[in-house]
Amino acid sequence: MSIWANVAAGPTLPLDTVDAVVVGGGPAGWTAAVYLARACADTVVLAGTAPGGHLMDTGTVENFPGFPDGIDGPELMARMREQAERAGAKVLTLDAHEIRYAVGGSAPDKAVHEAVHEVVTADGTVRTRAIVLATGSAPRRLGLPGEAELGGGLGVAYCAVCEAPLFKGRDVAVVGGGDSAMEEVLALAPHARRVRLLHRGDSFRATPVLLKRVRELRNVEIATGRVVRALRRDDGGRLAGLSVERTATGETEHLAVQGLFVAIGHDPRTRLADGSLSLTATGHLHTTGPGGATELPGVFVAGDVADDRFRQAVTAAGAGCAAALETTRHLRHLEDVHA
Repeated sequence: MSIWANVAAGPTLPLDTVDAVVVGGGPAGWTAAVYLARACADTVVLAGTAPGGHLMDTGTVENFPGFPDGIDGPELMARMREQAERAGAKVLTLDAHEIRYAVGGSAPDKAVHEAVHEVVTADGTVRTRAIVLATGSAPRRLGLPGEAELGGGLGVAYCAVCEAPLFKGRDVAVVGGGDSAMEEVLALAPHARRVRLLHRGDSFRATPVLLKRVRELRNVEIATGRVVRALRRDDGGRLAGLSVERTATGETEHLAVQGLFVAIGHDPRTRLADGSLSLTATGHLHTTGPGGATELPGVFVAGDVADDRFRQAVTAAGAGCAAALETTRHLRHLEDVHA
């Protein structure tokens, strides 16, 4: 059942020009919506047709402040939405297909400040004075049959910092060869009985200091020249093992593991930048000032779409807060200009 099953239907389009549109239904987006709505801004959230971000694939979240016993990822997202709506945000489960940014002139130019951005959806266009882009990122997947179904606490995961304690005393595997993979191993090693690091290449891209730390762990086995070809489930539908190919010989070996952490990178969802917003060297949205400010007046970014380092729910929420505070400053400045 959808996490939104018990949530009342939101507003419909068309709407009058609003103060702010938040694009994204993850921790950054919901937090931005809470702060904007509480600041009395007329706020619309385009949460998307599949809201929730990475936390929809996460079982128990034990590192989000305020939940000492942990909380399921989908439930946390549902609570955040409820809080945003209680604050007064209008939530639409629509995807933003295109954004027509208001551009031109300098920041003090009155004509620019009076211009509005247009966010295009399948049901119509929302006109807005400000935008918070919190579209997140997507972890790269192995593309194996059953991979998606084994998410949500059933064995396949993409964030050891989030889920490592759930695999205490179990055998797990990590796929990857860069710094992210090493960080996953380091987070898992204190909890898991055994960690197998599987890498398709013969050498690692990871920085030497991280690789050295991994090699020094007694419960970690490193296997290069390995490619995961299939996932095996037990009778309860949970991950029970992997079929792994040795690239040098083509032989297949079977590993009994209860957890598989995929660490082959993330792709920030920057499609809506559409050439109007610049990107960093890592492909994330570029910020030019505090609160995720961009080169376009009234356009702010928050969360994983701009974060190539931390990618945690709590840091995304903090970025959403900062973006909302700066958006509020921008809206107040518009009021002063109009006055």
